[in-house]
Order: sequence, then C-alpha cells, then structure tokens
Amino acid sequence: MHVSPGLTDFCSRRRSLQILVMADFVRVAVVDPYPIFREGVVQTIARAEGLTLAGEGSTIADARRLARESGADILILDISIPEGGIEAVKSIFRHSSHCKLLVLTALDDAIRVSQAIAAGARGYVLKGVTGLELVAAIKLVHEGRPYITAELASRLLMNAHSGSAQPASNLQLSYRERQILDNMCKGLTNREIAAALQLTDGTIKHYLTALFKKLDVRNRMQAIQVAKSLQKS
Repeated sequence: MHVSPGLTDFCSRRRSLQILVMADFVRVAVVDPYPIFREGVVQTIARAEGLTLAGEGSTIADARRLARESGADILILDISIPEGGIEAVKSIFRHSSHCKLLVLTALDDAIRVSQAIAAGARGYVLKGVTGLELVAAIKLVHEGRPYITAELASRLLMNAHSGSAQPASNLQLSYRERQILDNMCKGLTNREIAAALQLTDGTIKHYLTALFKKLDVRNRMQAIQVAKSLQKS
C-alpha cells in the first residue's frame, strides 16, 4: 500500500503536537488504600483541565514505584496507609525528589501536618475538600508553592500565637516518659535506661509502649526523630 509523503508528514506533525500538548499537562499519581475514594480522586483528575493521570495504587510499595517510575509530577498520598506515616514521606522524598508530594488524608492534627511538611511534603489537604479545591492544590504545588487546607492553616496559626502548639504540652508526656525519651535520644538501650533510672527492663518497656502510642510512632528511631523535631519547635 502506497502512502503519500504528505500524509506521512501530517501524521508525524500530529504525533509531535500530541506529545507537545501532553508535555504541558501536570502528571498526577494517586495512592490511597480505599478504592472508592481513590476512584473519586482519579475521576477528578480526569475531568480537570491541565491534569493527566500518571498511575494509581493502594500501598506504600505502589507509592515508591510510581514516584520513581511513572514520571509523575505530583504524587497524592494518604499517609494513614499501612506502613505509611511520616517515614514514608521521608523515604519517597529522599529517593524521588523530582516528584512533589501532596498529602491527602483524614489525619488533621497540627503536629502531624508540621512533621509531614518538614519531611518533604509540599502540601497537606484534608479529605472532604471539593474537587475544585483539590485541583487548585495540585496546580499550586506543581508551581512550587506550598499548600495547606485553610482550616489547618488557621489552626496552626492560632496555635502558634497562643503557644499551644508546643508539642510536649499537647502530648502531655509524664515526667518519667520525658526522662526515658531524653535517654533514648542519647543512644541508651532499654537496659541502660533502666539502670540509670533504677527501674526494671519490663517497666521501661511498659513506658515505651505508652510513649510510642502518644508520639504516634512505631519504633525508637521514629520516636527520636519526633523528639528532635520537638526540640527545634
């Protein structure tokens, strides 16, 4: 079958134009453990002018893969996902710094917001926002501007003015918990902390269980990182 040079040139120019147009789109990947909610976000992106879907997933492994391989400009992530949290934000940002991270979650405490931003997230949006608000947040983050849901921004500002944002007071750590946290930051083991405070190993483990729950962390390293962020605040 003979194809005229004119038709070949036309098809080539059309493909080039399509590639150029797609290059102007903001590529967005979505990772959320809840299929129904994730589908809603995907549909919002599909309908939005200037956005295109780069991929979707439901696990932290998916998030790392999409941030690394999909070519996404923005990764939307729910940090309440299993194996997620602030450490996941740090890991994704550390290995895929070209992909801007936008947290979309129902977790709304001020400390977690501050930790996520400090870990590398460019935006923090609460579930319940409208599609228009989400699209606006995506585009602002893509432009390099940070975005926090208005309600959260107001709360952070009020806390800063009142001084109630001091994490140590909000967490209401006991005197003994503070002692254990301080010693843990010095690198002491459970046995060494027990000896220093004249307590048993079992008592230290009991205090650590309560401490980890208050700090919303899973291990010693995360607890130490939170403690360091509190000292800077």
